[in-house]
Amino acid sequence: MPLPCASPNKLFPLSTAHSYPSESIPAPSLYSASREKGDETSTISRLNTILHRLEIWGRRWQVSFAPHKTQLLVVSRTRHDIRLFFDGAFLTPSRELKILGVIYDDKLTFKPHIMQLARTTAGQLASLRRISWLLDNRGRELLYKAQIRSSLEYSCLAWGGAAPSHIAVLDKVQRRPERIIWDGQQRQPGALQCLQHRRDVAGLTTFLKAQVRRTPHLNQLRQAERRTEVLTRTVAAEPGALALPRSHSTHHQRQFTQVSTRLWNCLLASDSCPNNLTNTTVGLQMFKVLVHRWLSSVRDSDTED
Repeated sequence: MPLPCASPNKLFPLSTAHSYPSESIPAPSLYSASREKGDETSTISRLNTILHRLEIWGRRWQVSFAPHKTQLLVVSRTRHDIRLFFDGAFLTPSRELKILGVIYDDKLTFKPHIMQLARTTAGQLASLRRISWLLDNRGRELLYKAQIRSSLEYSCLAWGGAAPSHIAVLDKVQRRPERIIWDGQQRQPGALQCLQHRRDVAGLTTFLKAQVRRTPHLNQLRQAERRTEVLTRTVAAEPGALALPRSHSTHHQRQFTQVSTRLWNCLLASDSCPNNLTNTTVGLQMFKVLVHRWLSSVRDSDTED
């Protein structure tokens, strides 16, 4: 049975609960939509009401919850006195919250997640260095891509909009396996791609699924097409261009939707993009190769300039 999730304006179902070995489960995460100024009291009241309904649901279906396992994360630029009660216990707000391996902080900077990711990768690279003498260059490269780089790219579209100073930590980590793989030998060009390059390819591929393939679970990522009343050369060069969401902060401009929308419009305006991106003409792997070549050519031209 789906568990309720609280929103200031409406209630909508959340994912089903899963039992733990201790026969007690933490309460499901409660997400609150953006509230209007002065609406804090009513939002807290609605959340407490939902928690109370959840207690009643648990007693009815003989489900035991563990309040001490329930975490509360308040994402805000200002401090608020959020008092939520669940099963007779007061939920203390925490500074960080880990969901499916991604650490969210109360400022959404993703600095704790990136630092933890860098520490974990450092240990994996140390293990790779200890066994590097058993493998040739190709073997070390394959092991790095399969076991280490995959963890660096886990859920990258969620935290990819972090500050450049935080992302630079992962770029520094990327340079360590290059020394381990080639071990003083001449590096093969293009063997290890830039992490930001791979994040951009993943973002545009996700945009293709949302905009062209109409994947149902990505409907919320779908953007409206740009509306223009005056036909210009720029508009004519970008048929089907998307409306860029307005951003009033650099933090918002670095997020997935804004970055991918800009790249998508530039891709449509380039000569590398085919006129039809449907599944019958361009497969998913073909699109990834197309985006990879286009991004590489753009970055090469920027480097030459």
